Amino acid sequence: KEFVTYSPNIIHSAVHLIRNPFDNAISRFHHELKEHAKNPTKYQSWMDRYPRNSLGFRKWCNDENTMYGAYEREHFNWTKYGYSSDITKYFEGVSCHAEMVRYALWHALAIRTAERLDVPVMYVYYEDYANNLEGETNKLLSFLNLTRSVDGEGNQVELPEFRQSDYSDYFTLEERAATSELIRRVLKNEKGIELLDRYFTEWNFQKLVNQTQDIV
Repeated sequence: KEFVTYSPNIIHSAVHLIRNPFDNAISRFHHELKEHAKNPTKYQSWMDRYPRNSLGFRKWCNDENTMYGAYEREHFNWTKYGYSSDITKYFEGVSCHAEMVRYALWHALAIRTAERLDVPVMYVYYEDYANNLEGETNKLLSFLNLTRSVDGEGNQVELPEFRQSDYSDYFTLEERAATSELIRRVLKNEKGIELLDRYFTEWNFQKLVNQTQDIV
């Protein structure tokens, strides 16, 4: 890998892409699968343990939590980075908590960077392209002062199909609620919390009571 830097003076605007944190974690899992599949001889046992489904994903998350959880709770200095020493208690009930912390930190840093650069920002939600590909594309091009490509006859090139998979069964309602609270705690930024609010799940105690009564 090659790491490069460039002058912030060339940045005049920013596009901040936001994806559902739960879908994002699953996408990270799929990326790991693709990387390991490049060398099946070496990683066959890994791929056998983590099939490309909800069971494989949950195993992957549980193993990640087991491998790194003790260090994160007992040895990592969270206060050094401005967090209270009890931040790790919000890991409880969160599947793939390290991925969720990484997700929240990325967005917090992206927001802070744009603010420091003092440039206009367009916030783009991944799933909006599935709902309104044409409209969202046109808004993005307008923000960037760009125009749609045309073919040899001067007609606008058709946009490729945008597909979005359904992973709603990969997380329970309780896991989504616990994850929402963890992300809020890590963000510590009203702007970030506002931007991600559409993905948050709240604990609905009355609903849980009703469900319990129905079971009883």
